[in-house]
Amino acid sequence: MNNETLKAMATSLANIGKELNALSENLLNSCETKDTKETKEKVAPVSTPKKEVKKETKVAKPVTVKKSKKKKSEIKKKLVKKTKEPTVLDRVYKVIKRSRKGATVDKIKEATKLDKKQISNCLYKLTKKGMVKTVSRGIYVATDED
Repeated sequence: MNNETLKAMATSLANIGKELNALSENLLNSCETKDTKETKEKVAPVSTPKKEVKKETKVAKPVTVKKSKKKKSEIKKKLVKKTKEPTVLDRVYKVIKRSRKGATVDKIKEATKLDKKQISNCLYKLTKKGMVKTVSRGIYVATDED
């Protein structure tokens, strides 16, 4: 950049600074006039001479609203999704629950039309939840903890 453009930028920044100062003074003056109107209405005028004191602008703290305490049962009701279609876990669990001797991965795959990886993930999650247990390798049975 050349010197002329730098000078032009500096003068424009200076002008912006002056405008900002003027705006802030106007804002402070309008706040002071509102404050004095409110105090005049509340307190009788005093005949003592007033000294010019610059008022510091106070930043208002954000108001925090306390939330009402909810019961755990109310929170759980909101967390339960209401879906029309059963989830993948529901579908796999239903197949396992219907089988008497236990369901194999192939049987679950035929009934649900899912990939083996999806079925494997579902079986892992269901066993972690305690809904399904492994009888022997590859055979899964639903537990009676419904």
